[in-house]
Amino acid sequence: MSLEIGFIPKGWISDIPNASGFFPFAVDGKKEYIVDFTFIDEPLDFVSNWMNELSQFPIYILVEVYDFDQEELEQDCKTHKIEFEKTKNKNYFYKIIIENQKQFSIMFPYVYGNGGMNNLALWSLKRDVFSFGEREVKTFFGIKKNHTTIVTLLESDCVFWVGFDGDTIVTITNDRQFSTIENISDKLPHKTDFIITEYAD
Repeated sequence: MSLEIGFIPKGWISDIPNASGFFPFAVDGKKEYIVDFTFIDEPLDFVSNWMNELSQFPIYILVEVYDFDQEELEQDCKTHKIEFEKTKNKNYFYKIIIENQKQFSIMFPYVYGNGGMNNLALWSLKRDVFSFGEREVKTFFGIKKNHTTIVTLLESDCVFWVGFDGDTIVTITNDRQFSTIENISDKLPHKTDFIITEYAD
């Protein structure tokens, strides 16, 4: 697997979410490390193996799912005894609890596929950090108060967001295992090749 890894400046996350741009959700709490992972190859197996290396289950998924995917997703959850909840919030969101790598590998194609098609796709390690609430949001028509997704990060929380085009996954965390490239690389699957990307403030 080949990828690029870079630390994103904290200033790139606005206090006002951008509904159709970078970080379309609110983030409450500290944001100590923001790391961008850009994929050269298709990342489905890689990300599943990566989550296994991190070994911080349960994993909590929050994903906005298109209508045509919903029946199959729910059937896969029932077949593999994966706990899920469907929440109608303008569009349909699923909150899914993952207990092991096998369950993650079954659900991640839905997460990655919907995220790559401009739906919101997030997951967190060990703790459910997701809620919904009223916030000011940047829209095509200016800043408006909207019902939006809120991520609340405590001391060691870690959340992952699939970028709209599916080429990147961004990690927002206060966990020190994401504090340096060396720490990050220690938990990447074997045979991972990467280059470091530098971002300007």
